Amino acid sequence: MATTLVEEGIIEHVIESLEDNQKLIDLEERWNENFPSISDYLNQENFSLLVDEEKAYLSFIIAVIFLSWEEKFGKFEKDFKPKALEKIEESNWEKLNNAKGKSFREKLDVFFDGHSQEDLLAFIEDSVQEDDEQMVSSAARDIVFICAATILDTIIEREASNPFNKAW
Repeated sequence: MATTLVEEGIIEHVIESLEDNQKLIDLEERWNENFPSISDYLNQENFSLLVDEEKAYLSFIIAVIFLSWEEKFGKFEKDFKPKALEKIEESNWEKLNNAKGKSFREKLDVFFDGHSQEDLLAFIEDSVQEDDEQMVSSAARDIVFICAATILDTIIEREASNPFNKAW
C-alpha cells in the first residue's frame, strides 16, 4: 500500500504557525474535548518525570505531528483508541531497548526501517537531539521520543486501516 509523505515543508509551515501560542492552546483544548486519549496519554504517570518545560515541548512536538498530518490529509474526526496507543508504545519501548548502537541517534535507526513518514519521524528525532538549544534533558530524551513516535505510529496505523483515507 503506497503512502503519501507529510513533507518537510508542511512540517516547517506548522512550526511557524505555532509561534502563535494561542493556536497551541486552542489545539490542547480541542484534544481535551474531542481527543481525550491524547490528553490522557500526555498526562499519564510516566510523564511525571518530565519538568514542566519538557512537558510543554512534548505537547509542541505532538502538535506539530497532529497539525502536519491534518494539513496534508484533513482533520481528524474521531479519537484514538487508548489500547492502540498502549500497544504501540510497548512496541516502541521494546525497539529502543533492544536497539544496537552506541549513541542515541544510532539507536533510533531501527525506527526508520520501513517507516512510512520519515520526515515526521526525523522531526521527532531532531527535536530530542543534544544541541545548544536543548529543550529536553538527557534523562527525558527517551520518554519524549517514545511518546511522540507512539502518537505518530498510532495515527499511521489508524489512518492506514481507514479505506476512505486519501493518505493511502
